[in-house]
Amino acid sequence: MRRLRLLLALSLAVPVHAAVLVEGEGAFSGLPALPPSAISASLAPALTAPSLLSAPISSEKPLAPNVAPAAAAPAAAAPAAAHVAAPAAAAPRGEETARLRALFSRLDAQFPLPDGSPTAAVRARVRGQLLSAAREYAEPEADLLETVASESDRALVRIQSRLDAGEIDPTRGVRLSQDDPPVSEETHARIGVYPVAADPFQWGHLLVALRAVGELGVDKVVFVLAGDDPRKPAMTPVADRHPMGREVLALFSPFFAYSPIAVGTTLDGETNIFRILALNPERRVDAWYMVGDDHYRLVDKNGNPDTLPKLEANFARPLGHSPTLHALKVAFIRREGSADWIPTSLDVDFLDHVGFDASSTQVRGGRHALMPHAAYDYARRNLPGLYNLPARDGSDH
Repeated sequence: MRRLRLLLALSLAVPVHAAVLVEGEGAFSGLPALPPSAISASLAPALTAPSLLSAPISSEKPLAPNVAPAAAAPAAAAPAAAHVAAPAAAAPRGEETARLRALFSRLDAQFPLPDGSPTAAVRARVRGQLLSAAREYAEPEADLLETVASESDRALVRIQSRLDAGEIDPTRGVRLSQDDPPVSEETHARIGVYPVAADPFQWGHLLVALRAVGELGVDKVVFVLAGDDPRKPAMTPVADRHPMGREVLALFSPFFAYSPIAVGTTLDGETNIFRILALNPERRVDAWYMVGDDHYRLVDKNGNPDTLPKLEANFARPLGHSPTLHALKVAFIRREGSADWIPTSLDVDFLDHVGFDASSTQVRGGRHALMPHAAYDYARRNLPGLYNLPARDGSDH
């Protein structure tokens, strides 16, 4: 009987050891080590100040990663059910983090960024988010995480080229709320204004905004998070949704900014952009209004004026902005393909979509890999059960 027990113990030890080898740091020798701030799962809670973000993105397919052999994965599934739960999950997730690190190494060679630059800092934070996702909850979404890594790198490289040429400056101040002090500098600021509900943020929002910095040449993208709306009772309240959104935006400092100007109102984005301009009455500001191309039309499905006629009408109204100092432009995000040309007096450009299907609705339905880990972690810490997320201990509320 003792000999039988000894043999059984040895047979159980082998797959557990194999799983540890895949997950452990020893499996990644020879790959560049990321700074601790880039891989810490607790990064997001420490970043609470409002911030900025930027980078252009291409629609090219991500590099094909060198997938490490998965010989250890089947072994981890062999033990009896009572012993399998943790090791069985560890092997695939360890494999995904190894794949991501291998991809990061190749991206570093293809898309180098200056050490100590703001673009390099954003890249490190994005990679930390992806590694945390792969370890905690995004095991089946390896292709998505790799696409986010490669597309964000391409965007950041384009942003860096804008910085090197002196074409953008994310430190230029713009007043974004009544609580902000007046901005006295006389520089010419260029901003993107992106109204979103952020319930929650998903990677599509963030990659498009990075692309806007590089392609439109804006100093930063200002996210206007929607206020509470009695017409949308299912929307997460401002008191929870906005702090969660700020933690996500802080990862992209100094290229993204947060504005609370919609709080306490049900005003649409086509109105709130003028309220931001009105806060900067003596600053020269070019503002790009960012919206999906499903709004590239004259009237909406209810027969009411859509984005272009609403912006034209509001620009002609006395809303506190300066018709001489403030320039208004529109960037439509391609979602539904090309449309016929729409007559307008405004400058119009188009931003390509991120190349994968992404929406906050999908996140709320359970596709959690689409959300940055900062939002995932905030919700699990503060809002148990939101978005059908599991509790921190792995059980459901």
